[in-house]
Amino acid sequence: MLTWLRRTRRGEGAGDGPAEGRRLRALTVATVSRSLALQSPEAWRTLEERGYDLTFAAARDAWTGPLLARYTGSVFVEIPAERRLRPRTLLDLAGRLRRLSTQRWDLVQVQSPIISVLWRTVATGRARRRTIYVVHGFHFQPGERGLRGRAARLIEAALAHRTQALATVSAADHRFVTSLPRLLRPPVVVALPGAGVPVEHYRGGTPPPADAPTSPYALFVGDLNANKDPLCAVAAVEECRARGRLLDLVVIGEGTLAADLSRAAGSRPWLRLVERSDEVPLWMAHAAVLLAPSYREGVPRVVIEALASGTPVVARRNRGTAELLADGLGQVLTTGDSGAWADAVERAVAAPPDTAAMWARASAYGVEPFRRAYAALVSQVEPHGS
Repeated sequence: MLTWLRRTRRGEGAGDGPAEGRRLRALTVATVSRSLALQSPEAWRTLEERGYDLTFAAARDAWTGPLLARYTGSVFVEIPAERRLRPRTLLDLAGRLRRLSTQRWDLVQVQSPIISVLWRTVATGRARRRTIYVVHGFHFQPGERGLRGRAARLIEAALAHRTQALATVSAADHRFVTSLPRLLRPPVVVALPGAGVPVEHYRGGTPPPADAPTSPYALFVGDLNANKDPLCAVAAVEECRARGRLLDLVVIGEGTLAADLSRAAGSRPWLRLVERSDEVPLWMAHAAVLLAPSYREGVPRVVIEALASGTPVVARRNRGTAELLADGLGQVLTTGDSGAWADAVERAVAAPPDTAAMWARASAYGVEPFRRAYAALVSQVEPHGS
């Protein structure tokens, strides 16, 4: 309704003529507002500067208000797109996406697997010709043999051509797309350098957060869910302490495992939980080590932040960490064994990588490289689909 009212005030409708004489309109769709707020803020800033009015469509959460406050004048459309969807909810979501696609959009960006599959299936042809699918991580890993991974690979291969552009943020995902037969590829395929991390905010030189532990601490930042596996970080620090290393753990995040983490903290005074923080750069700069045990990632922002901070990283191997921590810039593990993680923490703290090399790697994923690449991508999509 809010979108319709705004369109009515501007005299816009489904039968609009060319873009001349009216405001450009960009729609971006994700499962939850948190994804929009964290994954692509530099994309939205780039679109604003190019003259687009922004409409965000996602499930409402604690990040919705800050998102709209940051992009003044933007419109929010609430859709039933939580991360886990029942069949009936999927049908409802598909219907809403179809109706959204019939509006006049000059550019559409979709950026989560569920949304991308539904949008490419139900959206109008005109909307799909204006669509960029930004892949922050396919739901399969390179070489993965499981049934779920194979199914996800087949779906992505079958639907890849049903957008004007597909942008990847990891080298492994880009290799998958470019290896598809030409008829299955979208007209535009580009590689973006992550999502644009303000790496200069993570260079340190500032005091720690007021409530930081006085002891050295490991840091976990991310969604509290099974994929991110924060309980692996808890087990790793517990093993370090059992070996006599004085190390606390700070966990910053929210999600389905929050209650499990809260119960764990009840018997572990060295475990501190922070639901949400605007001081992640401070926490990162003063951490002894970052623990990143995710099973699946695109290019993990938190690892880029650690590299920019000069904070050693211990991470589980996935396409994103393998890319970011190549050439010895971090400890990469293929197991969740707490003993192996404690060993890796010892190595990371005793012999951290060269901070200049870490900074150089992080800078390649900074704001300016991303904005240049994203602006070039938008320029390739804008002339199409009239």
